[in-house]
Amino acid sequence: MPRTRLLLATLLLGLAPIAAAHAAEPAKVGTVIGLEDRLKTGLKARRPEENAFIEGVARLVRSGELPAKLVDSTYLWALQRQQKHPYALFERALRIQAGRIGVEL
Repeated sequence: MPRTRLLLATLLLGLAPIAAAHAAEPAKVGTVIGLEDRLKTGLKARRPEENAFIEGVARLVRSGELPAKLVDSTYLWALQRQQKHPYALFERALRIQAGRIGVEL
């Protein structure tokens, strides 16, 4: 029993400076992935036409012509529906949704 406590104390004392160093550092915020990168990665865009469409969507969101909320909801919907290659569903659905609000894609 005393041997276990000694080992535990040694481990705790050995890790204490490491834990204190991490606690002293401010919490680092991870890099925020941009909309374009998130769409390309999540939708598994592979072809140049797919990347060009996503770049155009990101440009319209940045300019304010296309609501980011609409793009996000369509993106999540496509991911839930099609796990293997969700890009095709995303493009089709986003064209329909954007057309309803008068935005041509």
